[in-house]
Amino acid sequence: MKIGVFYSSARGKSEFTATLIKDLLKENCDIYKIADTEIIENLKKYKALIFIVPTYGFGEPHEDWKDGIEVISKVNFENKSVGIIGRGNQGFYAATFVNGMKPVYDALVKKNANIVGFTEVEEYDFVKSSAIVDGKFVGLPLDEIFMLQEIKSKLEAWITNNFGEILNEK
Repeated sequence: MKIGVFYSSARGKSEFTATLIKDLLKENCDIYKIADTEIIENLKKYKALIFIVPTYGFGEPHEDWKDGIEVISKVNFENKSVGIIGRGNQGFYAATFVNGMKPVYDALVKKNANIVGFTEVEEYDFVKSSAIVDGKFVGLPLDEIFMLQEIKSKLEAWITNNFGEILNEK
């Protein structure tokens, strides 16, 4: 079964992450920008989805995700597994690290999504994040500045742990 990967990117880092996922999953995933014109139809096509959400400024999701959250509110995510990857910088933006994930998470919860991929906070060095619920990040935080060497292995383990069974379905 294929996974739909949805991202936004101003400087290419989230697109880089989407490309890494495509390299790992090969033909088992399709990639879309969240701002694409037929986004609602594309969101509905998949039983499993990954959203890549970068955090900008004072902890806001990328501007395309602000519109994307409105789109999410128009889709029923019941019986869909959704993982969120948050992009951020735990060094320079330690007080807002991957905050952009939280509004997307909240919108998905309201639409009955099965959120997968919660991540322990211990491996990260940050001050605070609104993307922590019940002591875990609501998805997988990635930091291309301070964790570049670990990104591919973190992605691979996270995808296997959270989407392995789905990928093996026919």
